[in-house]
Amino acid sequence: SLTMGSKTLTLAELKAANYQVTLPIGVTDSINSVGFGVTLGEGLTYVDLEASVKKATCLAATNDAGNFVFAPFAYATVPLKAVSGQIAEIKVKVSESAKPGDTFTLSIDGKDSDGVETSYKNGETGETGVPGSGAGTITIVEDPTEPTTEATTAAPTATPVAATTTTAKVATPTKPAKSTSSPKTGDALPVAGVAVAVAVIGGVALVAKKRK
Repeated sequence: SLTMGSKTLTLAELKAANYQVTLPIGVTDSINSVGFGVTLGEGLTYVDLEASVKKATCLAATNDAGNFVFAPFAYATVPLKAVSGQIAEIKVKVSESAKPGDTFTLSIDGKDSDGVETSYKNGETGETGVPGSGAGTITIVEDPTEPTTEATTAAPTATPVAATTTTAKVATPTKPAKSTSSPKTGDALPVAGVAVAVAVIGGVALVAKKRK
């Protein structure tokens, strides 16, 4: 059978290639000769077709409309040896109005421009037959988008507040009033008769009573 390759590319890649795309043409059988026709879908125009196998010949001709290409392929080495896989490649131009999402089709079969079937031949084995058909596509996709970088806003830094230290004031002890009368022995000292001494040692207040 005859095969036609496919390709997917971005619109930027298509423009960079001047809207020209090359696709491989192949066979699944081992052959020495075959005639094939390629029908170009809407939006495609023919540019070139040539053999991919060294020492092979592949002379292409287009119809008046330019949307059909016929090419007889022949490979005759000494000693004779058949080939398979890719045998040729076709270059087409895609419409410059192409946009992402568009797909263009190329079909291939063993017929000439009049629809007459051709045949393939394996010179080593003598096998012949009518080649099967195939198709390929050119698909245009969106150009990859650049990742969006979001600006990161740093959280505001808190301004340290100076700690306020409040120093507690130590109350100044009041001097006791002097007694005008002498206490009798055994009598309790009146509160006013107690001498109070306040000393602050390590933050501890010590109170000493005056002995009788």
